[in-house]
Amino acid sequence: MTERRVRRRRRLIMWLVAALFGAFAVVTPADAATTCTLTFRANYWGTVGGQYRWQVDAQLTNTGTTPSTTWEAVIDFPSSAGAVVHMFWNVKRFSTNVWRPASWNGAIQPNQYANFGFEVRMPMTTTSPPLPTSSQCTITY
Repeated sequence: MTERRVRRRRRLIMWLVAALFGAFAVVTPADAATTCTLTFRANYWGTVGGQYRWQVDAQLTNTGTTPSTTWEAVIDFPSSAGAVVHMFWNVKRFSTNVWRPASWNGAIQPNQYANFGFEVRMPMTTTSPPLPTSSQCTITY
């Protein structure tokens, strides 16, 4: 038997033994982790139609050690105080509070981030910026 065949056979045997003993784990795209952080900054844009207008910039950072394939953010704006999201960019709205990446910013390298944002309007009786009342993120590898 040639040296090349011997090496191939050894690799195959090693792989089969490792697979039998569980040395390999199958990672599916649905494997999501919370190795991400969300940060927000609100900038006042003035008034329109009797409401304060704010730009809320969001940054989702991959704090893991592997590039992401996609991510998801659940963001609750202070709707009880009258906050209404009028526009958003670099993100897709999946449902009222669930946001997913645009086609170009789902893959995030480790220690890098995706930026996205919102235009949020608030009643003029509310003077505080419409930062989220709660938020969480998950990242898929």
